[in-house]
Amino acid sequence: MTTRFALVFLLLAGCSFESASVIETVNNRCGSDADCQAGVCDGRICIDDSDAAVEVAIEVVGSASEAQRVIPASWAFGSEPFSGSNVRDLILPATREVRGTVRWDGLRVPATVRFVRRMGSAVELLQPVPVEVATLREPAGGPEPEGYDFKTVLVAGERYDVVVLPTSDMVTSPTDASAPAIRSLPPLYLEASIEGGDPTEPYRFDISFPGGLETECTDNQNSGCTLTGEVASVDGEVELVEVGLQVRAVDETTGRVVSSIGETDAFGRFAIRIGDETPNYLLRVTSSTGADPFPGVSIDPNVVFASDNNVIRIPRIDPIQFTGRVRDEAGTAVPGATVRFVSNSVFDDNQLGLRGSFTGSSTTNEDGSFGLQLLPGFYSVTVTPPDDVASSWGVLSSEALVGEELAVAEALIVPAKVELFGSVKTFREEAAPGVTVLARARLDSELASTHRSQEAVSNTLGRFTMRMDLGLYDMQVKISSESGYAWLVEPAFAIDEDIARTYQLDPPISIEGLVQASDGTIVPGALIRAHVFTNDGSSGRRIQVAETMSDAEGNYRLLIAPRLDDE
Repeated sequence: MTTRFALVFLLLAGCSFESASVIETVNNRCGSDADCQAGVCDGRICIDDSDAAVEVAIEVVGSASEAQRVIPASWAFGSEPFSGSNVRDLILPATREVRGTVRWDGLRVPATVRFVRRMGSAVELLQPVPVEVATLREPAGGPEPEGYDFKTVLVAGERYDVVVLPTSDMVTSPTDASAPAIRSLPPLYLEASIEGGDPTEPYRFDISFPGGLETECTDNQNSGCTLTGEVASVDGEVELVEVGLQVRAVDETTGRVVSSIGETDAFGRFAIRIGDETPNYLLRVTSSTGADPFPGVSIDPNVVFASDNNVIRIPRIDPIQFTGRVRDEAGTAVPGATVRFVSNSVFDDNQLGLRGSFTGSSTTNEDGSFGLQLLPGFYSVTVTPPDDVASSWGVLSSEALVGEELAVAEALIVPAKVELFGSVKTFREEAAPGVTVLARARLDSELASTHRSQEAVSNTLGRFTMRMDLGLYDMQVKISSESGYAWLVEPAFAIDEDIARTYQLDPPISIEGLVQASDGTIVPGALIRAHVFTNDGSSGRRIQVAETMSDAEGNYRLLIAPRLDDE
């Protein structure tokens, strides 16, 4: 599209312009090559003619239109080199409707079924859109074997990782009273290969929880059974049962939950059903929401249950009222800051088989002070001040030792933000107003890992200003594809002081074509993204460099900057 257009932008954090009025942005239209100070005129916009090539992977995310019935939730095409003007039709793979039941001992199980497609090596750095479906309250499709509890649409010939999560709705065991499914059954972790075939014929994927889960676990069988036990807190010779604690089993390697969720009763007893394919697990005991401070405890059952009758004895630790204050570098109080404490060592090392953690948070009041209950231990502390337009306060990462004699923190001094300022212009030396400049925070072990993303919009002179936490960012200078310009991307931008940047929008590389389902149906309203892959040390990483939508006729056009801004 080559007509001039207008976008409405609200005043965003870090911006300084007169009002939130309509800002008319630039466009890259042309009628002939003479209109292009750089590049050539093609498709009524100036296109790069430098022979620069960019390896681009294209991702299509399905719309909510009627075509969604026959297209994947998402699909990615492997990287290809593009330069100049390109025509690339996007033909999506065939899909099949998948129907199935979720059963345990013949009973219907209320659950959420989540399908995540396994990505091929060419696009493994991209994340597929998960497909989630909830079981129906009543079976559909008639009696079995045609009846089903859920249905969805998946890609034929593809493999999926499947997670079945029992919900809080009720399920009835042959031997137990009615109980929520999440407290009766463990999650299931499965694989599904969706076979090709007649797309009009539904593919069956029936799910069954293993039998025998109600059998009590023994020394010889610790999975596919029901584990019972008791939780007590101990202070010297005094032992008290703990009521209302949540208990679950987690895989020792992956950390994923592999059991139903139990809760200790009035006698401190619990019962959880453990999946049949997880022989190596830890127990995790946590407090319920709103309960008194209690550590999160990881328990090695092989150690704790070795000499006891399945009793988990947790040292009783009295909480400490911990107080402090937050100031900036000028000594001014910082109200409204979130102060978060995290400890993974609230027990002594001599507590064999137990590992305790605790997390607490508080918000500073008008004078910058805060208070909360913490268990004794060594904590990592993060102070996150409000992130509004006027704020110049950055994020602080610190440490604190909490104990009976250490109940008051020294003043926590937050650093000042740094300022990124500059302008956006075109290759014609025009100011580019109404352009979004996004600093997307990245994690890095050598820099602050708590920094926040920031966004600003260039004003009528093409200028922008944003205050940022110290850290590592990917910069994205984003403008609508309707302008005829591409996003400009600067990866791995580290900032630790005030700095100026000038971003120039050059003639882009153009990729256009038609989005179609496997049966030739056009796909309107699909989201199309372009990504490039970069190497960061020993691992690869993907960066989004463009985005557009297919129109009512299924046509799309992606505009790609001929180079990353760090090249």
